[in-house]
Amino acid sequence: MKRVVTNFIFFLYVMSINVICCEMILANRSQCPVVSGKLRMTTVVEGVTREYFLHIPTKYNGNSSVPLVFMLHGTGGDGEKMYETSGWAELAESENFIAIFPSSLKHKIIDGGEYKTIAKWNHTPDADWTFQAGETEKDDIKFLRRAFDEVINMYNIDTKRVYLNGFSNGGSMAAKCSIEMSDVLAAVAASAGSFYLDTTYVPKRKIPVLYQVGNKDYGPGNEGPEVPMIFFDSLISTPGINYKNGKFYRVAVNYTNNFAYKKEHKIIGDTNFAVFAYYLPIDMNANREFLYVLVKGLEHSYPNWAPARHWEWMKKYTLDNTGTTAVSEPFDEVNPLILYPNPIKDEVIFQRELNWSIFDQWGRPLMSGNGKSVRVQHLSSGVYLVKTEDGIGRFVKL
Repeated sequence: MKRVVTNFIFFLYVMSINVICCEMILANRSQCPVVSGKLRMTTVVEGVTREYFLHIPTKYNGNSSVPLVFMLHGTGGDGEKMYETSGWAELAESENFIAIFPSSLKHKIIDGGEYKTIAKWNHTPDADWTFQAGETEKDDIKFLRRAFDEVINMYNIDTKRVYLNGFSNGGSMAAKCSIEMSDVLAAVAASAGSFYLDTTYVPKRKIPVLYQVGNKDYGPGNEGPEVPMIFFDSLISTPGINYKNGKFYRVAVNYTNNFAYKKEHKIIGDTNFAVFAYYLPIDMNANREFLYVLVKGLEHSYPNWAPARHWEWMKKYTLDNTGTTAVSEPFDEVNPLILYPNPIKDEVIFQRELNWSIFDQWGRPLMSGNGKSVRVQHLSSGVYLVKTEDGIGRFVKL
């Protein structure tokens, strides 16, 4: 009996230490040891155990708040696979933010007339698949919000810098999150999956949104004619064009309607690499944008360069929209600018002396000045944009 009492007292002591440590984490996270690297977490939502994986960068010590980025996997995947393959864990390590990789559940669904059991984010009713009769739907928004709440309680998260990415079925779930979680997300980027139905939603907050797709992407396991890059503007502006059954246009309409963006847009980029459609908000005082990206040669996959590009775009924005000015503004003029040679190695030459500004292909200002030419030998290889009083031009740096 004495041993039982002693063991019980020891149990209470251990529990009290755990409670104190948990309180310290919430009150002053820096006083508790931080485990960096890959962590598997579980939580119970609607009576079901759910999992998510975290990457805690080695530079994180709890003293300063850091951003949080969600990455949602596609059909048949899970959080751990996305952790290992997407590149977001490595980027979180180098950029010192916490990345979270949730796992969906396996559901019995009907997809294209085929009955299957597969991992799938529940973004219904806005979906091109349905649940089989008798299947119990689970609320993935509730799960993602629970994971968000747990992470911000465990770690020192800058809650004005929380972002969400998704690929394929995860991209469609990202679209749903951009509506239903827009009160906690600063910006959302979706790849190869988006809104499906011709339905307008009312988001909790109108936010910056990005949608990326490849011109060879017809969905997992599907093939079709490569979409000509020069048709991009027509595809997103004109209903009823046969490529992908008019999906380019429907996606543009859904995003502009849902988040109150103007239908008018500017196209920049290079048809040999990627082209970008920039949409500005109807409320010109709002600091946000819708960026629609078409990538040449990309099939249904999440490319290894995407995390860095999407992070560069997302991190401009905070929850209160006090980030940098929307990148569309430098390109409001549409007069073509004649410059040569193109492509170039060292120097851009204009037809006359001009005031010029050079931007990268994402619209970030790099340099400015005055003259009939500008030396650019220090720039990395890629596509760049030039704005002058004579108009807008682009060049390829070799």
